[in-house]
Amino acid sequence: MKHLRILSALVFTVLLANTAWAQHGTANAHELALDGYCPVAYVEMNKAMKGDKAISATYMGQKYLFANRDAKKMFDKNPAKYAPKYDGTCATAVSMGKRMGADPQYFSTYKGALYMFSNKEAKQMFDKNPLAVIEKADKQWASMEK
Repeated sequence: MKHLRILSALVFTVLLANTAWAQHGTANAHELALDGYCPVAYVEMNKAMKGDKAISATYMGQKYLFANRDAKKMFDKNPAKYAPKYDGTCATAVSMGKRMGADPQYFSTYKGALYMFSNKEAKQMFDKNPLAVIEKADKQWASMEK
């Protein structure tokens, strides 16, 4: 009887893990990019602006929200221009070989590209020498497991 309970618990755990894994995979297929902030507002207005849930587009497996329909039209014409570098993770952390989430309030644009950061200090490091951070981050990103 004891073995039956252990076996039942093990089967239940495996089923639960498989269900969680399946749901996780589905959620990532349309993960909300930039915590719902508008990518066009970052690049064109240098402003962190929340997007509208009713105005969205999916690009590279991420769902983007837009401040208005004009912003969505701009994104639709050239999504690569507005999508954040390094999948929206902290650019400074990537330059150090780490993946770290970004805070939507900390961002910079450099040569028309959007870079996100985990905190004020990471943004300041980038802003002091963006080219150096980008060169390191590009090398690290190429070798990072995605």
